Amino acid sequence: MEKYMFLGLGAILGIAISMYVYGVKREHLAKRIENDREYFSTKRLDDALDQAVKRMQLEMKALGRKLTEDEKNEIIFGFLDKSNGAKS
Repeated sequence: MEKYMFLGLGAILGIAISMYVYGVKREHLAKRIENDREYFSTKRLDDALDQAVKRMQLEMKALGRKLTEDEKNEIIFGFLDKSNGAKS
């Protein structure tokens, strides 16, 4: 009976450690993404990408399927071109 108790405690400890490691890695990744965004992104790029994501979601709902790479690129670069056109 004592063996099963230690087995159960070991399993619980293993799960707790793995959840902690997963949380730390996720937090580290979130910080890295935020830092990269701060260094390499602009407000206009963020706005264009947000609009592109919303447009892709609408297209996927309307079509009832995932978009192909070409369709995604067309939407993304369309918004980026529109953003560059507004600047000029």
